[in-house]
Amino acid sequence: MPDPNQTPESPQQQAQEVAAEMLARRRALIKGASTVGPVILTLASRPVLAGGGGGGGGQCIAPSQNLSGALSHAAQKVGTCNGRSPGYWKNGVSTNGNSPSWPIPATTQFHSLFTPGNRAGTRFYTTNGVSLTLIDVLNLTGSGPTGNFDLEKVAFHVIGAYLNILSGLVDARALDANKLQIIWREWALTGQYIPFAGATPWKATEIKNYLLTNKIVA
Repeated sequence: MPDPNQTPESPQQQAQEVAAEMLARRRALIKGASTVGPVILTLASRPVLAGGGGGGGGQCIAPSQNLSGALSHAAQKVGTCNGRSPGYWKNGVSTNGNSPSWPIPATTQFHSLFTPGNRAGTRFYTTNGVSLTLIDVLNLTGSGPTGNFDLEKVAFHVIGAYLNILSGLVDARALDANKLQIIWREWALTGQYIPFAGATPWKATEIKNYLLTNKIVA
């Protein structure tokens, strides 16, 4: 039970504590310490660095600020993100393909926006070599007749984030469409995304955690 006589920490004090912790982690990372875990997990538990919890949106940060050498900016939220879930966009498409709530047609080809990867789960094509559409990819589950699947659900979350960005639900200072495409391209081609030089690489889990924690998708 909290001590009623203890003065609550101010947001500035919380930010200073987080900045100090991040500096210690950065030093440990540079030394090659094996005990340093993915930074995104720490951020997910620190409301001062992530979107608001519970329903609705919250303030969010850019990928490059997760462990930045610029400590004066390391703990600063850069804007408000209020993204909808990928399922919201998926359910907004009628059986005849109409998508009135979408900022772009649901029939837009996925690979007209996102680079094809070099392994299953990052390449989505028909048997005729035509890119699946955005709604096709949102509807992927297990392996289909053409070998398309999205088991790690990175494409699922990336599509949701892209539509939220185009709909004005994500502050561009946190993430814009071009940066999202870069994240996808690097992950699709290498299996990981490095937000800045020296950072712990993000795998599928960390990429999804960043998007979810910062309310870029719900």
